[in-house]
Amino acid sequence: MNLSSSSRYLRMARMVVKLPTYARMVWGLVRDPRTPIGLKGMLLAALAYVVMPVDLIPDVIPILGQADDLTVLLLVLDLFIQNAPADVRAEHSARARNGTADLDRDLARLRGLMGHRFDRIRDDLPELLDRYGRMRDPDEVKRAIASWRRRRSDPTTSTKELG
Repeated sequence: MNLSSSSRYLRMARMVVKLPTYARMVWGLVRDPRTPIGLKGMLLAALAYVVMPVDLIPDVIPILGQADDLTVLLLVLDLFIQNAPADVRAEHSARARNGTADLDRDLARLRGLMGHRFDRIRDDLPELLDRYGRMRDPDEVKRAIASWRRRRSDPTTSTKELG
């Protein structure tokens, strides 16, 4: 590994470490009534773009198909953060860094309400995201529905397997 590639990995690792802070800050900005509704709408539109099966570059094209979703989301997140009122942004940035962000409190409340199910969902999240990625392919959706129908019509299938 040469020096430029190792520095690239180091920069990427630093960014990954900061992701929870960014998530806390964005969550706080979204929930704050001082953040303009237009900015919130722009973020919602970006999230809708990521979820919608119609893309600029179809997801069936390896790497590029997912890269356009990520690019749009990152660009809009940057616009969202940079265009939030400076005082609101500074407040939520400080909260995100010191662990007093709304997201932390909300997740703690959710964990308290859901108990062990919260941990199970958190642990299953990578698999669920992978399954969601496959569900963006119409043929995969058809296969999943057909499989679900077969399981539902088979009287020997237990209710746990249907879950």
